[in-house]
Amino acid sequence: MFTAALASLALAQASLLPIGVSGTHFTAAGKTLALRGVNLGGWLVEETWMTPWVEEPPSGSNFKPVKDHVSLWATVEQRLGADAMFRVRNAWRDNWITSTDLATIKSAGFNHVRLPFLDSILEEPGGIERLHGAVSQIEAAGLYVVLDMHGLPGGQSMEHHTGQEKRNRLWFDVENITQAERDWARLGKEFGDDPGVAAFDLMNEPMGGPNAAMVFMVYDRLYRAVRSTAPHKVILIEDGYKGFETSPHPNLAQWTDVAYSLHFYNFDAKAPGDHVAGLKKDLPKIIELLGYRQTPMYVGEWNVEPHGGAEVIKPYVAELDKVGFSWAFWTWKEAGKNPLGDWGVVRPRGAVHVLNPFTNSEAEMIAKIKLLRTDNMDVPAGLLSAFGG
Repeated sequence: MFTAALASLALAQASLLPIGVSGTHFTAAGKTLALRGVNLGGWLVEETWMTPWVEEPPSGSNFKPVKDHVSLWATVEQRLGADAMFRVRNAWRDNWITSTDLATIKSAGFNHVRLPFLDSILEEPGGIERLHGAVSQIEAAGLYVVLDMHGLPGGQSMEHHTGQEKRNRLWFDVENITQAERDWARLGKEFGDDPGVAAFDLMNEPMGGPNAAMVFMVYDRLYRAVRSTAPHKVILIEDGYKGFETSPHPNLAQWTDVAYSLHFYNFDAKAPGDHVAGLKKDLPKIIELLGYRQTPMYVGEWNVEPHGGAEVIKPYVAELDKVGFSWAFWTWKEAGKNPLGDWGVVRPRGAVHVLNPFTNSEAEMIAKIKLLRTDNMDVPAGLLSAFGG
């Protein structure tokens, strides 16, 4: 059975041709390829707004609130010990995304996923093996994967999705930048020759940078670290919401095989039509700037909440496809404690089984985690078809 699984993986990997860039397009075997996919949010980076973890400790207890990946697993370890914490965390990672999810993503017509992870996974016991396992699982489904470092050493913003909120120390402690260089050089060595890894997304939303010059100075250091071990892997450069016009021209920076990445959200939308209207308004300037830089555009995250739904997703996707942008919807799956609209393609079926790190036993948490498998959740066919696969 193990031999058969390896043969299946090898066959799937063989169908995933190395990705490069040519002008404003991604290519595979010399042919234009548009990446269309979803983010696997919540799998290796637990965000409590979209996963059913209780955040506030019991009144009078000495526990601190759970706000992010670090505080979540610190609480479980404080209560139950390190071994139990590892078992619960492994149960989460074994069940939140499974081969069922990846097969459904593939059958829906997507060709890749974006995989958020934290730099700390490289230092966890078995962490690099876990990351390799996730990549192999994705490739076995016939999908490319974009490796997205969602949290860098010290944190690249104040946001909880860096793994630990309210830090933003990447920019101000040079040892954090040096560690990030080591991390990406290692990842280049681990995954640089894997054709199923479409690209390295070096920094998710580096909006904590004090200015655009600092952001791209750090990008340049990370770019060169990757190139020491992965000379030709496509590298994604995000603007950190500083404005695409602040990004350097790759030929001036002496960057090759790069693409730029923007994230599209319109949290101020007052009506469904505002999302598509806003996109149409922004696209001409982005296309103009992209033409000067001669790189592909990868929309690494987008959603149409508030006021989302299939009737908004469909024309939004049509606009992205019309201009040849690659993209990944945020996010594939959510199971928040409160209704969250269409933030996730997969969502709870009925009441959510809330996980309480302050009171649940190890067995109770693992039992509830297993109920969060996609087999027990809803995947609305109408929503899936809106993506046009």
